[in-house]
Amino acid sequence: MTQPATAETEPTRLVLFEVGSTGYAIPIADVVEVVETSRTAGIPTLPRGVASVMNHHGDALPVVAREALFEAAGELAEPEHVLVLATARGETGRLGLPVDRVLGLADVALAPATGRDLVALRIPLRGRVVGVLHAQRAIERATRVVQESHERGVPRSDIEGGRT
Repeated sequence: MTQPATAETEPTRLVLFEVGSTGYAIPIADVVEVVETSRTAGIPTLPRGVASVMNHHGDALPVVAREALFEAAGELAEPEHVLVLATARGETGRLGLPVDRVLGLADVALAPATGRDLVALRIPLRGRVVGVLHAQRAIERATRVVQESHERGVPRSDIEGGRT
């Protein structure tokens, strides 16, 4: 639930994006960089439908599949961009978040987030309701998704077949 922001609340700059037909936003302070989608490599113990890695300035950046992170059902288009997330600049724990498209920026006065969900707030913005993500929770959820998938084990055919 969204609580109304007070008049004294400083606007927060948000990066707006879509996954499927759903609009999302994330504070720009948590976005290290927006990069074009590039080739990813599989992680030997995980199916590509869960996670992969991509080259990000010479380092391996973990990229968790949108379907796994957002629990999205149905077929998604190829992502155009990857948001490189980190909760504090220069800190380890970065995550590549593939998105269908980046829609731009918006300055919005946000109320404090409550709850523990990936989507911290839902706000009306540009004629639609947009889910505002909490970056730390996204990184934590991605870690859980990878750990749970690893604990379940991967069928050999998913690894060898390079399933996406």
